[in-house]
Amino acid sequence: MSIYIFSRPIHSGKTTELLQWCNQQKNIMGIAMPDVNGSRKMLDLHTKEIFDIECVDIVNSTETFISVGRFHFYLSVCEKANSVILKSLLQKPDWLVIDEAGKLELDGKGFYDSIMKATVFYANKETTGNLLLTVRDSLCIDVMSFFKFHDCKIIHQLDKLV
Repeated sequence: MSIYIFSRPIHSGKTTELLQWCNQQKNIMGIAMPDVNGSRKMLDLHTKEIFDIECVDIVNSTETFISVGRFHFYLSVCEKANSVILKSLLQKPDWLVIDEAGKLELDGKGFYDSIMKATVFYANKETTGNLLLTVRDSLCIDVMSFFKFHDCKIIHQLDKLV
C-alpha cells in the first residue's frame, strides 16, 4: 500500500499525462477530470463513461452547482464521482486515481468524502494497491496537512511509478 501525490503547477499537463499513464495500467479505477473542448468533464476510469461536470451556463442552469474560483461544478456529478471512487475501493484495484484534490476538497466539498475514506483505506498497512491523487503544486502542502498524509510520496512525473 502506498499513497502517491502527483503534483505540478496548474496547466502543466497533469491530467493529460495521467490519462496516458492510466491507459498503460491493467487494474486501475477512479476518476479523471479532463478538459474537453474548453469544459471540464468527469471520466470514470473503469467504465470510460464521461460526464459533464462543469456548469458553463450558471444563469440558465436548473441544477445545483458548487463554485470555486471561475469554475462551477454540478453537485450531482460531484456526488457521482464520489460514488465511483467509493465503489472502486470495494474492488481493491491496483491503482485508485483521484484527479484532483484542490480548493473544494480543502473546504470539505467536491471529492472530500471519498478522499477521506480512501485515505483511511490506503493508510492501513494491510491494504494492497495504491492511491494516486493529483494536486497542483501550490496546494500540495495544504492538501497533505489537511488530509494528514504522513507517509505519502510526492512525484512530479508518472514514469517514476513502478
